[in-house]
Amino acid sequence: MATLPYMQLYIADYLADTMHLSAEEHGAYLLLMFNYWQTGRAIPKNRLAKIARISSERWGAVEESLREFFIDNGTEWTHERIENDLAAVRDVLAKKSAAGKASVQSRRNRKKTQAASGSNTCSTGVGSVFKQEANKKGTNKDIDLKELNPTHNACARASAPVSQPGIMQQPVVTEPEYREGLNEPIGKFSMMDDWHPSLDFRQRAAQWGVALPEPEYLPTELVAFRDYWTSEGKVFTQIQWEQKFARHVNHVRAKAKPASRGE
Repeated sequence: MATLPYMQLYIADYLADTMHLSAEEHGAYLLLMFNYWQTGRAIPKNRLAKIARISSERWGAVEESLREFFIDNGTEWTHERIENDLAAVRDVLAKKSAAGKASVQSRRNRKKTQAASGSNTCSTGVGSVFKQEANKKGTNKDIDLKELNPTHNACARASAPVSQPGIMQQPVVTEPEYREGLNEPIGKFSMMDDWHPSLDFRQRAAQWGVALPEPEYLPTELVAFRDYWTSEGKVFTQIQWEQKFARHVNHVRAKAKPASRGE
């Protein structure tokens, strides 16, 4: 199944309910809950000892202590609280997926309307455009030095002369694709005006070796980043977009810091 967000562990409730457990029983109970959340389904009874990492000889005694936290239906152990949490998470993910699909469809309809109106006002300079595009290099490297300061580069492009004033040159847009149960797009897609980094952006950045500042990003930084890459027309995965955004945030913050002077 799709990867779920972080498991909710209510520390105060857990400690109050398990104060009579031994260290061995605590470890077994936590491992069973982690497996339950990761798989999203009840645990078969014939796998309980293995998942809890308890020997067959010890499992009989441990099982008696843990049975009170689960519902035994004869073949599986179910956990009522985790089932409720899973249902709530799946409902949120389904709503996000539906909202994402609706947003994509809305953008497609808007772009079709713009394309239809634009075709009536554009002149035909197809040959020169194709020649110009053929001379461009099609490399799409993950690390692009221009990305570090999108605001500056966007201003530079705005002041540059337009080579074909009669032709509307817009980048090809690759819409993000969502699948049932996923809360973020899959595959590569173009930057969108409603793109956001994931909820665990800071944790992901830490895994990439990037220490984000406080706060992890400002609304103005996100807008500048989206505006720049929307006009670029390049496609990357959600992870790659977040890696670029993390570098962009650190670069912008570093430039904003006053230069230190030696005394």
